[in-house]
Amino acid sequence: MAYKTTIKRLYNELENIFTESEAWNLFKIAAILETIGWTLLLIGIAASVFSLPGKSFLLPIGGSIHGILYIFYVFIVLFGHRSLSWSIPRFLFAEAISVVPYGALVFEQVMQRERKNKKL
Repeated sequence: MAYKTTIKRLYNELENIFTESEAWNLFKIAAILETIGWTLLLIGIAASVFSLPGKSFLLPIGGSIHGILYIFYVFIVLFGHRSLSWSIPRFLFAEAISVVPYGALVFEQVMQRERKNKKL
C-alpha cells in the first residue's frame, strides 16, 4: 500500500507547477505543435503511399518530428492539468484525444471556448 501513498504524493506535487496562464499558454502551443506534427506525418505517409518525390525521407522525418511534438504535448498536459483545474477524466481525455489526427487542436478550441465563457 506504500505505492498508493507515493503515487498520491507525487500527484499532489503536480499542483501549481505553472500558473493558470502559463499552463494555458503552454497547452495552446503544445496543441498547435502537435497538429503540425500530425500534418508532417500525414504528408510523409501520403508521399510514401503515392510514391511522390522525397518518399524515402519524408516519412521518417515527419514521423520523428511528430513523435517529438506528441511527447511534448503529453508532458504539457501531464504537468499542466492541475494548474488548469482539470478533473482526472478531462485530463485523460486530453491525453487520449491526441491520438486522433488534429484531435488536440479541436480539444484546445473547445477548452478555449469554455475558458472564455467562464470569464464572461
